[in-house]
Amino acid sequence: MRYLTLKTRLLALLLLAATCAAAQTTPAEIAARPELSAGIYHSYEYLPGPAVPVPAGYEPFYISHYGRHGSRYHASEKAYAEPLAMLRKAAEAGKLTPKGQEVLAKVEALAEDAHLRYGDLSPRGAAEHRGIAERMYAAWPGVFSTDGGRVCRVESRSTLVPRCILSMAAFNERLKELNPAITTTRDASERYIDYMARGNSMMLVRKAIAAVADSLSRARLNPDRLVRSLVTDPRSVGEPLKLMQGLYMLTAIVQDVSHLGIEPFYDIFTDEELYTLWECENALRYMQMGPSARFGDPIVADAGALLRNIVETADAVVRGESDLAASLRFGHDTCITPLLALLGVEGASTRVESPDDIAAAWNAQTVTPMATNIQFVFFRNPSTGDVRVRVLHNERDARLPIPGAPYYPWKELKKYCESLYE
Repeated sequence: MRYLTLKTRLLALLLLAATCAAAQTTPAEIAARPELSAGIYHSYEYLPGPAVPVPAGYEPFYISHYGRHGSRYHASEKAYAEPLAMLRKAAEAGKLTPKGQEVLAKVEALAEDAHLRYGDLSPRGAAEHRGIAERMYAAWPGVFSTDGGRVCRVESRSTLVPRCILSMAAFNERLKELNPAITTTRDASERYIDYMARGNSMMLVRKAIAAVADSLSRARLNPDRLVRSLVTDPRSVGEPLKLMQGLYMLTAIVQDVSHLGIEPFYDIFTDEELYTLWECENALRYMQMGPSARFGDPIVADAGALLRNIVETADAVVRGESDLAASLRFGHDTCITPLLALLGVEGASTRVESPDDIAAAWNAQTVTPMATNIQFVFFRNPSTGDVRVRVLHNERDARLPIPGAPYYPWKELKKYCESLYE
């Protein structure tokens, strides 16, 4: 066993404290911007980072990317049907308050529009990917240039899920609009699922994680005040906690279907209730997909197959064995979230065990909102042949635990990545 020196331990503790401070979501933030409480359902926000000049003499030549699908409808009918049925039951008994009637009308509108669209990409989701593609094209025009007869070949792959396929289509469509001479290939095949959407370990522990999350919610959430604000007789809704959680999930998805023009109903919750709902949901997602000390090791390790594909595909381009200009992959939060943790991305990889520590270490709305993406942008110095890589998480520099940020030497980054999956 390697024993850390006192200096190394202190540096590690300082880094952990800084990472937690950067990741922490406070009650004041949720109160000021309640849409952040949506966590994994938070629609994509482009927040430009500080400008970082490209090192002198280096030119971009290749981009490797993995993106979560864009904003979508809830994946199951139950997310709409259960709270709707509970409110309708109270309405039929004449037990709804005026606020309850207002919420019922919004729930009915959401459920009606979502009918047989469960899990589908929304118009906002398509727009998110078009926007990411447009900014990628504008940021690195040399990668997508076809001037002077240069061939620009873009290879795209998606999981078999329609929202991912349509996200891929929206992204490629925008690139082709910007430069019709780009050559694109698009695949959605079982052949690539082993690395595009590996989640074997997650499936093995899903019941255990659900039990921990349910226990946490029952211990921390009190639905009494909320239910009494919506119904005159709490007995008329059957399961108050289920109604509270169901309404929280429905108001979270409103931002993802913004084309409907429905106002979210966060106002039915107090600031404390909304923060606690977020805290419980955030803990669930951290345990399901993140680097939790209790469940995370095998879940994060599953991302090794995806990282291997990214490294090996890129290395072929670097060595001149492939003429790809860009490799685009479209999948799910269950894939990119473990990948970010495996890479050790600051703010996405802090490992804690107690549910009490999760909120300070990790937040889903920053790590893995809708359309989350990671981009590896490759630069070469034609004079020396040296290659550097800039790693972006949601279009901002991702800090890795190796020297060289933000333009990592490819040899060092490759060696580091290989150590993570071999």
